[in-house]
Amino acid sequence: MNVQHKLPKALAGILALSVSMSCLTPSAQAAGFPKLPVQAEEEAKMIYLFQEGTNLRMIAEDIQGIDPGASIDAVQEIETLTVKASNPAQSKKIKKHVQNEFGTLITEKGEDQTVKAGDVRPSSMPPVSTLTSLAAVSASQDMENEEDSTYTKWLWDIELVTQNGASRDIESGNHGVKVGIVDSGVDFNHPDLKANIVSKGRSFVDGVADTQDYMGHGTMVAGSIAANGHIKGIAPEIGIVPYKVFHTGNADSSDVIEAIVAAANDDMDVINLSLGVYKSLKNKDEKAVYEAYKRALKYAEKENSFVVASSGTESAGYDIFNAKKLAAARGFSKDAQLHMPGGLDDVFTVAATNKDNALTFYSNYGKNVSIGAPGGDYGPLADQGLYDVRHMTLTTYPTNLMQSITSEYAGFEKGYEFMTGTSLAAPKVSATAALVIAEYEEMHGKKPKVHEVKKILEKGALKGDKKSFGAGIVNAYNSLALIK
Repeated sequence: MNVQHKLPKALAGILALSVSMSCLTPSAQAAGFPKLPVQAEEEAKMIYLFQEGTNLRMIAEDIQGIDPGASIDAVQEIETLTVKASNPAQSKKIKKHVQNEFGTLITEKGEDQTVKAGDVRPSSMPPVSTLTSLAAVSASQDMENEEDSTYTKWLWDIELVTQNGASRDIESGNHGVKVGIVDSGVDFNHPDLKANIVSKGRSFVDGVADTQDYMGHGTMVAGSIAANGHIKGIAPEIGIVPYKVFHTGNADSSDVIEAIVAAANDDMDVINLSLGVYKSLKNKDEKAVYEAYKRALKYAEKENSFVVASSGTESAGYDIFNAKKLAAARGFSKDAQLHMPGGLDDVFTVAATNKDNALTFYSNYGKNVSIGAPGGDYGPLADQGLYDVRHMTLTTYPTNLMQSITSEYAGFEKGYEFMTGTSLAAPKVSATAALVIAEYEEMHGKKPKVHEVKKILEKGALKGDKKSFGAGIVNAYNSLALIK
């Protein structure tokens, strides 16, 4: 593992934030980010996996008869049922009834588990070194003849993947190829994104019908894929569709699993999962979530949707290949754990790299990681408290949310922020996969199979540390050139 340094305590607080933004530090709130409400604790969902061919509709109707106020979701394609009772007493009654009546059909069961995103966050307060870096770049890079120099001079990560924009001369995408973004929604009003949002998508969050982004995470991801304005993503003319599983807090695993299946049914060519959760292989209650993810990923592959997921962001990256070592690193010495969905079979897992094409200090890694992509870091002097935004990545951010001080100082309009994280590495691979599909279809008159996309991405990658990030660092130009 190529680790530059350990994360300073002040920065660890920023990077370790889950999507539940009620945990914002006072400094972040002072910088102008809205304080979101703390969600009340709710009755836990149960997730049941049934044998193939089980009639879930019948079972759901049976449960509804016991508790008319229960919330029930059935995903018949993967024989998975989730149930949230109206109150604890009803929960006990439902569990007993389901076991007595349908126990012989159940293969796994357990409580649903929340999924974390939010491993990227705008820099909350600009240290003096950050401001110095901003001034230095402005002074050293004379780009007055370039209309959007205020933004383009920061896009080292996009330039690396597109080979300084050369990949766009081959393929920049089209709306016939779509990336489903399973996340917090997308800012439909963002000038760099709105032309490429080809559908309002769907929300899987209970009580939330719209797919507008009120957190920021999904819009950050979308910018790396399909921004086309002040900044350009890897695939600036590709179609994107939001599948909302986060609103103001963490997501339920069952919602993510249902969203994967829905995106596959909607013929999404690529599905981006910049999110993750750790599950125990020894805890029977957690096995149901693990098996449900496996079923959903297999189903997506069967439907020819190429699924891309982040490897996970931590204060110091973990090796996610060995389950026992991973558990020990997380402080559970007697357990065995997996990161999912990134790290599982039937998903293309992405680690984050830096400006030196090395693994970032925060990125999870391992032999089950498929590829690397730029996620940025805080520069070589972060150990000394000198955080350099030139090593971070710039992407889109919701125009309806408040702007950070760093973004304002850089001269950006609202809607653009400096970020780091594996959540920003994964969409660069998703975008490249979408370009490969678009170009392949133009050349051959049909879309490639998932295994063909995988092979093209791996062959086109810039070679790197195989033990940390598989085939190397994703390169859109090289991969597209292979098709020709």
